[in-house]
Amino acid sequence: MVAKEEYIFGFIDIETTGHDPLKKVGNVLVPWHEIIEIGMVVADQPNFDKLGEFEIKINPQHPERCISNLINEYPKRAFNGEWNDAVSLNCALKKLFEFLGQWQEKIIPTGHNFFFDWNFLQVAFVCCDILNEDLSRFFHYTRLDTRSMAVQELLEPNVIYDPREFSVRSGKISKRLGIKQEPYPHTALNGAMQSYKIFKKIRENVNQNLK
Repeated sequence: MVAKEEYIFGFIDIETTGHDPLKKVGNVLVPWHEIIEIGMVVADQPNFDKLGEFEIKINPQHPERCISNLINEYPKRAFNGEWNDAVSLNCALKKLFEFLGQWQEKIIPTGHNFFFDWNFLQVAFVCCDILNEDLSRFFHYTRLDTRSMAVQELLEPNVIYDPREFSVRSGKISKRLGIKQEPYPHTALNGAMQSYKIFKKIRENVNQNLK
């Protein structure tokens, strides 16, 4: 009999220098905007108690490509020295996997508007020669998105869906769920923590409704 695999949750948020993980330059598709910070909160199940946190800053190779008005305020914070001890992308991913290696269970990657984060991470994995078989040692192949969960839980009947209403930045999800608004400026660990809190609160509401 095959032993049943066990899973825990990894709430991930990344910060970047822009919105485009890839860009076509001439006839070549090249990595463009870069990951500058990774934050992660690991939680067990079924109670979703926090098991650990991870946070690391990354030096971009092309800071000149950074766009303006980013919620993470990277240019200002980097100028003030917050990235003085940042590491390379390859080093950051190595440290991330070392962090994940302390658990035997596989991680279910989860985040808020997680399609954005995972698109950037996939490009980063390719750039660092990290293969799917390497990822499968740590991650389950499925992904969970707390924004989609929040829409399902909070969108009222006959109300037109507005994506802006379900952005963590707007603060409306936090208010509706009764959790503390994320501090500003936005950081990767704060974003991961907010995703974790949203997920946990929605699960608490579901369990309460089932009683």
